[in-house]
Amino acid sequence: MSALQPPQPGTSTRLGLFLPLLLIGFVVALSGCQSSATPDATTQPASVITASGWELVWSDEFDGATLNLDNWQAESGAGGWGNNELQFYTGRPENVRIEDGVLVIEARQENYRGSRYTSARIKTQDRHAFQYGRIEARMKLPTGKGIWPAFWMLGEDMPRVGWPRAGEIDIMENIGDPHTIHGTVHGPGYSGAGGVGRAYTARNKALDQDFHVYAVEWAPGEIRWYLDDVLFNTITTADVPGAWVFDHPFFLILNLAVGGAWPGYPDDTTQFPQQLLVDYVRVHRDPTLETQPQQVLHAADIRLSLAQQEDATFAEAWVTVVDQDGAPVAGAVVSSGWLGVVRIDATQEATTGADGVAGPFTARVVSSAKEVSFCISSIYQSGATYDKSQNRVTCAFQSR
Repeated sequence: MSALQPPQPGTSTRLGLFLPLLLIGFVVALSGCQSSATPDATTQPASVITASGWELVWSDEFDGATLNLDNWQAESGAGGWGNNELQFYTGRPENVRIEDGVLVIEARQENYRGSRYTSARIKTQDRHAFQYGRIEARMKLPTGKGIWPAFWMLGEDMPRVGWPRAGEIDIMENIGDPHTIHGTVHGPGYSGAGGVGRAYTARNKALDQDFHVYAVEWAPGEIRWYLDDVLFNTITTADVPGAWVFDHPFFLILNLAVGGAWPGYPDDTTQFPQQLLVDYVRVHRDPTLETQPQQVLHAADIRLSLAQQEDATFAEAWVTVVDQDGAPVAGAVVSSGWLGVVRIDATQEATTGADGVAGPFTARVVSSAKEVSFCISSIYQSGATYDKSQNRVTCAFQSR
């Protein structure tokens, strides 16, 4: 799905907000996200792999009388959710409930607070987030024109860095065809319709007729997608055209959307109510995987200079980013701002090279006082944190 929710800005997205951490090579913390997977339908399985060897670290078997609010929170609202969807999400039992050990997410055709449809979207944000492992759900899908169920994940740093920089992993999306699912990732430079993914068509299975297991197996630099343990897609760092933003904790989302730019909209053939049924959601870890301690970034230096060209004064700045050991960090995105300039026509974000230096940031034209200030607003790299308190310098001043 793509990550933004209506109360937040976004395009092709389905947001949420996050986490307590559970851990063990794992961390236990905008449906799914509208995935714009390239529809590369496959009918032959690539391989079969079972979940043996994995260690269960978290699950919800939906055995209680009501949804476990220690695991999930239900989102609420309409507004299209970044994808021109039609439903109003609620936490009412009409839309989300437990029946006989199964989670029921139900889309209904009804007038509700200005919307013609209602449904539900639940997430583990602010409860549980996870990093790496096998994430799976056993589900029975709805079907029909304009019906869009999804099981997906968003980076837990979404509120801080936004989408798509936080990353989005769409484990399963379905847009009405009862035989075809989509698995996709979204990140900087490959979001929305540019998401990197694949469609898989299981012609011998009608996914709305029975329960099936949808899973990803996620490791540093690689994500693999499965339907009933049949591997149908693998994406690595080499397959994405931008930064790989999937080596940090993510939270889980289950939702059932109605309509949207990607699946289209209900018509006379669409029957309501529609139900996404979930038997369980489970998260396993690989006991052989040792995760590295999180990198902590800060600014070691800012170089700022002014130059005169004809009747205008220009300013340029460079930022050096290092880790907690003082080693230069490549691939960190530095965001910045200027004071004392008349016009800024250069990108205010730059990525550090192998030497840890980002820049030049350029300001044109400096005001007649010929005094300018340059300040770092943030430093971002997937899987790392920015500790502003460790900066040797955050702002620089220059005058002529």
